[in-house]
Amino acid sequence: MAGMMTAVVALAGLKWWQLNLRHITLTPITPTAALRAPRIFHHLPGISQKFRPPFSASKKALQNVQTALQHGWAEGTVKNYGYTLDRFLRFCVEEKIPPKLQLPTDEFVLCAFAASGAGVHAGSTARNNIAALKAWHVAQNQPWKGGSRLHYVLAGVENLAPESSKRPPRPPINAAMLRVLYRGLDFTVPRDVAVFAAACVAFWGQCRLGEILPISGSDTALAHKPTRAHVSRSHRDKRATKLRLPRTKTKKSGDDVVLVAQDKPIDPEIALRMHLQVNCLPSSAPLFADRTRAGFQTLTRPKFLQRCNEIWAAAGYPHTTGHSFRIGGTTELLLAEVAPDVVRAMGRWSSDAFHRYWRSLEDLAPIHATHIGSARHSG
Repeated sequence: MAGMMTAVVALAGLKWWQLNLRHITLTPITPTAALRAPRIFHHLPGISQKFRPPFSASKKALQNVQTALQHGWAEGTVKNYGYTLDRFLRFCVEEKIPPKLQLPTDEFVLCAFAASGAGVHAGSTARNNIAALKAWHVAQNQPWKGGSRLHYVLAGVENLAPESSKRPPRPPINAAMLRVLYRGLDFTVPRDVAVFAAACVAFWGQCRLGEILPISGSDTALAHKPTRAHVSRSHRDKRATKLRLPRTKTKKSGDDVVLVAQDKPIDPEIALRMHLQVNCLPSSAPLFADRTRAGFQTLTRPKFLQRCNEIWAAAGYPHTTGHSFRIGGTTELLLAEVAPDVVRAMGRWSSDAFHRYWRSLEDLAPIHATHIGSARHSG
């Protein structure tokens, strides 16, 4: 107790930004409800300013806005933004930046923080850091001061990024790999039947693996994953199967995946139907699970990727990550000359992300852009 009092007295004469936060354990004293809010919404003494609405709004109106705003970002995204905010605050301590320049953040401070990784990190790291700070300003209802200078600093960080920081594009899964998977799996084993169904659905449905497979079998991990009950025939066209995703990376309210027949043996409808018949899951069971004597066991992302990579590695393919299914399905449909707008809608892509993840431009260009002049003048 005496030591603690001595520390308090020693710190009493310092401004908060003069403290070395790396050696101080901060004990939260905010109410429980506030602790549940994302980090970027927390009130920071000496930095945050009390929000004052432009009119005498009711308490309910203020709470409604705050609740909606706190759910404006994907859970994982806003969590990562909180980590970035903590790094920014440590940066401000180290650079002795006064609170009045931290929020709203002066453009020079933004530039200095972005440039702190120049020559070390990838440009995307700096851009993600700045995106986090911009979200913090939105959460705190503060004006954003980033402008042209910040734009060019970020471009400079991108240009100065070392080669070691640049990850090569992840190679997409392709239809040939699905056929290799089909030949390598043992369809007398219920787990392998589930693996193949998940692979076909992820590929042709352009799904993120995290949207259909949990990281583990825990109740928390399964909370927003599809169950057997989420599969149905399309009401508009009986030739299509609809899979409802309870939640996606960009939509907390979920979205629909439409599966249509493809060439055998990698038809997603047949693969899914075979899985449901073999494993005979109850409606409440995770969609991708397999029957056991005790009931059923959930197919998790790690187990799924492990099984796929076992087979692909034996065939000489490089190690594959989960996102390769989504971009692979997109690329396959584009190579098959399906209209890009249709592919984008089927994959639930935003415009920017859709173009960023085209992986076979050397194959797509001849299909969509050959003899443009001849076609134009043929009429």
